[in-house]
Amino acid sequence: MSRLSSWLVVALLTSGMTAVTTAKSLRHYHAFESGWSWDLAYYNQWYWALTQDDGLLSVRPVSSYAQEGPSVWKMNYLAPVRILLIPAYWLVPDPRTLLVIQNIVFWWVIPAAYTFVRSQCASERIALSAATLVPFTPLLWPLVLNDFRELQLAIPFVLWTVQGVRERSSGLTAAGIVGMLACRQEFALMVASFAFLSAKQSEPLSKKLNWRQALLAIGLLWFLFGFFGYLKLTAGSRTPDHFIDQFLGPRASVGETLATALELLAVGLGAWAALALLGPDVGILAIPWIWSLCNGRWALRYLSTEEWHHVRYTVPAVALTLAAGLLGYARAASWLQSKRGSIALTLLWIFAAACCGPGLVEVHSRLNRIPHAVSPEEATALWYWIHQVDGDEGVVAAYEISAPLSSRRELYSYRLDANKPRGFPQLRPEINWLFIRRGELDPAPFLDQGFQPVHSGSSFVVLRRVRDST
Repeated sequence: MSRLSSWLVVALLTSGMTAVTTAKSLRHYHAFESGWSWDLAYYNQWYWALTQDDGLLSVRPVSSYAQEGPSVWKMNYLAPVRILLIPAYWLVPDPRTLLVIQNIVFWWVIPAAYTFVRSQCASERIALSAATLVPFTPLLWPLVLNDFRELQLAIPFVLWTVQGVRERSSGLTAAGIVGMLACRQEFALMVASFAFLSAKQSEPLSKKLNWRQALLAIGLLWFLFGFFGYLKLTAGSRTPDHFIDQFLGPRASVGETLATALELLAVGLGAWAALALLGPDVGILAIPWIWSLCNGRWALRYLSTEEWHHVRYTVPAVALTLAAGLLGYARAASWLQSKRGSIALTLLWIFAAACCGPGLVEVHSRLNRIPHAVSPEEATALWYWIHQVDGDEGVVAAYEISAPLSSRRELYSYRLDANKPRGFPQLRPEINWLFIRRGELDPAPFLDQGFQPVHSGSSFVVLRRVRDST
């Protein structure tokens, strides 16, 4: 098979997967089934405030060590990729723009897998077969459907960086590292760990040491001085200490961690976890990420609950295990093809796909059990009232339906004090709408302020301030 033909298949597969998951993401958005609508509301308001308004945020998510905003330049994370996406959002200022961007960039993992495997075995057939296996990876599906997250854009760049480091290609490595570091500060530590990644070919010790020193320096400098320096500048000198403190709390036992990790690998990554054993030089770098993830931070059972959006934290472990699995696949396929020909390669592909199958079914089954906040009938009514909110009107809304309301200067929520408007429940005249989840807030205090119910559904109540025209 020619390289041009291979690239055509890769492009078609990438485009097809992008179209399928983009359509699904947009359906989830319209049905108020986002991973966590308040986070999407934050990202959308960040871009909207920067490109359409005064650069100040009212949607301000809270972490254990800092709070976002009110300036758009005060963030809890260091993710310069946001800056690169400003032109696209400026052209189409809408939350759905961010969903489309995520789906486009995410599936670059397919061409990244193709180039990575081809670089390891120099076989178009093997590289193309590996690329076609990528969509069978169970955890990729909840990741791509999990709204917009900078963290989730990084997987293709991890593969390209591993490829560049193993090939000792300074250009590809630099491009991959820039992509990784742009997608959040966690990847700085991963870049530093690549200092211990072996080259594909034997090399002089001096060259190995040069690469090792450069990767360590880039990763550690970005994390310690770039990220921690940014936190000190925007949130206070003690903020880096508070950031570290969040990883020092109670943890799961060794047995619980191993059980969670086994489920993650067997169900979430399928064949790639087994094939990673044939790529231990990359796979060993995934172990710390898998351990820290499964040591009380995340478990596969979250996928059937409202907490499923925390799947984003699996990205580093998924990316490195996938890279190790692709390397193992390249080695196994090369050996089998040299001994048994194309039939053996076909059987390996079928075996790998079959190993991913049960996990793929299980992951989708768990996603289908996520409780939904809004029925389809009520979603239609809520969209009608959302469209009635003018751009200069303030809103207080439940987290679950906040994203479509976020293209406004003032959007607040009412569960956490940090997200409430000042003086709540007394609302300033600029705030004219409330979207309340039934049973969470007594409407009575707002009726006295001139609000009237305009929608009363099974899940939500909508109140609008009625002003005296005289």
